[in-house]
Amino acid sequence: MDVLSDILGSLRLTGGVVIDADLHGDFCVRAQFTPAHCAPFFPTPDTLISYHYVRCGRMIVEVDGMPPAIVEAGGIAILPRNDPHLLSSRPGLQPADADEIGWVTADGVHHVEQGTDGPKTEVWCGFLGTAKSSEHPLLDALPPLLVLDVADGEAEWLDSSLRFVAEENPPPDVVAKLAELFLGQAIRDYVETLPADAKGWLRGLTDPAVTKALGIIHNRFAEDLEVEQLAREAGVSRTVLGERFVELIGEPPMRYAGRWRMRMAANMLREGRDNTANIAFAVGFNSEAAFNRAFKREYGEPPATWRRRVEAEQRAQERELVARYELPEQVVRYCTAHDGTRLAFSIVGNGPPLVKTANWLNHIEYDWTSPLWRHWLRELTADRTLIRYDERANGLSDWDTPELSLDAFVDDLACVVDAAKLDRFDLLAISQGAAVAIAYAVRHPERVRKLVICNGYAQGWEVRAEPEEVARREAMITLSEMGWGSDNPAYRQIFTGTYIPGASHEQMDWFNEMQRRSASPKNAVALQRMLGKLDVVHLLDQVRTPTLIFHSRRDQAVPFAQGELMASRIRGATFVPQDSDNHIVLATEPAWQHFTDVTRAFLDDEPGDDSYAAPARPRVDDDIRDCRSKDGTRIAYALCGEGFPLVKAPNWMTNIGLDWTSPVYRHWVAEGARANRLLRFDMRGFGMSERDPMAFDFESMVDDLACVVDDAGVERFDLFGISHGAAIAMAYAARHPDRVRKLMLVNSFAAGWKVRADPEELAWRQSLAEMNQREWAFRRSALGEMFITLYFPSAGPDLIAWNNEHLPELGSIPNLQPMIDLAATIDVRDELRKIRAETLVLHARQDGNAVIDVGRQVAEGIAGARFVELDSANHVTLGDEPAWPVLAGEMRTFLRAER
Repeated sequence: MDVLSDILGSLRLTGGVVIDADLHGDFCVRAQFTPAHCAPFFPTPDTLISYHYVRCGRMIVEVDGMPPAIVEAGGIAILPRNDPHLLSSRPGLQPADADEIGWVTADGVHHVEQGTDGPKTEVWCGFLGTAKSSEHPLLDALPPLLVLDVADGEAEWLDSSLRFVAEENPPPDVVAKLAELFLGQAIRDYVETLPADAKGWLRGLTDPAVTKALGIIHNRFAEDLEVEQLAREAGVSRTVLGERFVELIGEPPMRYAGRWRMRMAANMLREGRDNTANIAFAVGFNSEAAFNRAFKREYGEPPATWRRRVEAEQRAQERELVARYELPEQVVRYCTAHDGTRLAFSIVGNGPPLVKTANWLNHIEYDWTSPLWRHWLRELTADRTLIRYDERANGLSDWDTPELSLDAFVDDLACVVDAAKLDRFDLLAISQGAAVAIAYAVRHPERVRKLVICNGYAQGWEVRAEPEEVARREAMITLSEMGWGSDNPAYRQIFTGTYIPGASHEQMDWFNEMQRRSASPKNAVALQRMLGKLDVVHLLDQVRTPTLIFHSRRDQAVPFAQGELMASRIRGATFVPQDSDNHIVLATEPAWQHFTDVTRAFLDDEPGDDSYAAPARPRVDDDIRDCRSKDGTRIAYALCGEGFPLVKAPNWMTNIGLDWTSPVYRHWVAEGARANRLLRFDMRGFGMSERDPMAFDFESMVDDLACVVDDAGVERFDLFGISHGAAIAMAYAARHPDRVRKLMLVNSFAAGWKVRADPEELAWRQSLAEMNQREWAFRRSALGEMFITLYFPSAGPDLIAWNNEHLPELGSIPNLQPMIDLAATIDVRDELRKIRAETLVLHARQDGNAVIDVGRQVAEGIAGARFVELDSANHVTLGDEPAWPVLAGEMRTFLRAER
């Protein structure tokens, strides 16, 4: 490794790709990476290096104080200090801010699109980060902008690598390593252009004697080097080396050597793997006291104090991430197992206790900010007290433990629940935690109320003894022995790819790093060996706890047959197959919503009910009633669930008797009834309400809402509306501010399409209306091909078939056109300023029925309203799309929070 590679490696660079820019014609974008761009990947670094790789086309990069640089396809623009800059097709254009023309995709990538008609330029943008302790004069010595052509010459190999990265989107650690390589190549190219009389740190890389001395200092920092030795090995006199070093590097060789040694020590302290005494020895000190003095001279405080401060800063950054994802505060506690092993556990949330057994691998602090576990934590802490702990030999629990065995694991669980003072609780077990939970439940049946198992097993891989799996596991153990603790994640990626093949790159990168942080190489191997020997099959028929078992059909880590085995042997257990490839169920897959719905119903259900089977919805019953509106029209409404009242304003094409089976509304009703007393009703002319109403106008529908809440005896409530139902909700909230506590509006509009009077929209709406008026007889086709396409672009055949089958029960055909006309002429814009309720507005970014700008106008018209964009094209958010968990999380947080 050369001197420059040593330096770049010492910077401990981290990296990610966060913007995929699609530019065309005339474009100009103001670009600079911010802490918000880094947050999804890791805590904000102190120093940022940004870069832009032009995949096709061309662009001009402008930085203040430098001439514009043209970057062609295959070129990289690198900004070593992340200076503000412009990306444009030509100078002089008005710039747009990248954040204002961008959005975030489901896997956390920012996408930017801008320009006019014309040639296309695709740019792949990313950053490198480094901490203050890793600062080096190298970065300060570079100009604000470097341009590297990787399509030709010695750097041509980088072009194919970058194109692979652009197409395959590997994890950010791979991106960081590649970026480190092209940064090094760009610096080398720049150094070659320096004039012979140039001075400064970079010029030192061209001096043979100085370069040789730097290489010795970097690679032998633990040795007690002397300047005479450096000069001799560099082939010059002591005086010549000293003069050249000071002239080019800016300080004497021995001062540089001392600073480099402290840089290596700081990196070791930051990694947190060794104590101060070991680090002192590793960097060449015979005495910890001498090391402490040297470190304090360099960094202004002793190494132990420095480490505590850095760790505290990192925890503070992690707490900011937790706050961003609105998780409650976590407090880590400790208890001691019977053999003296110290165990870390945490208690968080409020409500009935739910204990999660440990699984491969855990780190209760690092997990708390995880992109892989955050949806689990948000769900499990929503209405319950969650108790988690780190298994012995990993995480924050003792790594040096006298025993790894099933009995020791069961004893650990017993010690944690005793320390938490839990008498009776529900138990959640994932993966290997299933065997521990089963053994504990058999030994302590009086303490476990309900047991939920997800992708668990009763037999370890060695007991199952399937030749192909045994061979694979042995190979994984060999890889763990070779390089588990290394900075190269390839040794841990095999586990990541097995456990979460469907994960985003952010999630995979996090899981790679979590494994390294959570266990030593020795413990990773020992745990794999021990887990392979687990066998609790003989205990299955002794389980008396009501048990719910999930298993992903294509789980690569644990065979689906293991879930079936446990379900067949545990008396009365319910088995729920999950349509998933992942061992850890991800928020963006439909299996997650299914898991949460069924688990809530199971845990909320009273124990001892042998008739329980996995429901398609929470176990709540509708109390269906009706009332008469002001003009005498009969309105049907339903009440279900318990808690603070939540009222749903009506939509057309609903039937409260079918809501629980509707692919459009069942997840909405389940979510609404999860922690609230949900009141919903059918719009006049539709569903179970009177099909031939006395009147069919907007004011009558607002009266219907008033009639329903009064008849149900609801005085004060939260209110939400979707589409035109949101307009009804807005009108009611404006006129009855004393009754509505909170208001949530989804894909809403304050003015219908005829009122908005956009010429293009008027044209296609009118065409659709004429087609429907002319041919109501082919209603099934019209609904499937036109309205479903308009409202639900991502709809599958099941949704279309369900709506076609139940069309007569959903609405009266004669009322469809009047409803279309009514929605087109809605205008509640004057009501917005009168709304006093705390308001949340959510809108699908690609909604074709109500474009996102009309949602923004609603939010801007209501004082203090919060606006949230959803990555969706559906007018009513569907339960199987990635936007639904986001919407549901926003809804829970909004309704739960006190004003």
